[in-house]
Amino acid sequence: MFRDVASVDDILPGGMKAYEVDGKEIVLCNDGGRFYAFDRRCGHMSAPLDMGTANGYIVTCPLHSVQFDATTGAALSGPVPQYGGDLPMQKTRDNLFNWVETLMKHVKTQDIRAYAVKIKGGRVSVDL
Repeated sequence: MFRDVASVDDILPGGMKAYEVDGKEIVLCNDGGRFYAFDRRCGHMSAPLDMGTANGYIVTCPLHSVQFDATTGAALSGPVPQYGGDLPMQKTRDNLFNWVETLMKHVKTQDIRAYAVKIKGGRVSVDL
C-alpha cells in the first residue's frame, strides 16, 4: 500500500533523507528528479545509508563503502577495507585493525529492499 512520505522539494537532487513510515526505516533518494526508496540500514553491518553518498542510483554506505543499486536493492560490492594503507601505525593498532578486518570478511553482505515510488501533486509516495 502506497504511503505519503514527503514533498519532492524536501530532498535536493543528489540528496538522501531518512524517514520512518509505519515502523519501517527507509531512505528517499533524489537522482535528478527520479526518486528511489530503500531500506535505511546497510545489508552489511546495519549502518545508516542516508549518511553515505548517492551517485545517481548507486548508494554507498558510510561505514565500509558497500554499494547498493537503489532501484533494486541489490548489493553491488562487498565492504572495502578501511584499515591499513600506507600510513605507519603502531604495532598494537595495526594488530587490532588487522583483526577487525579479518572479522569483517566473515560478515556477509545482504541485499536491501527497494520500494516502488510514485510522484503525484509534488508528493512522494512509497509502496510499503
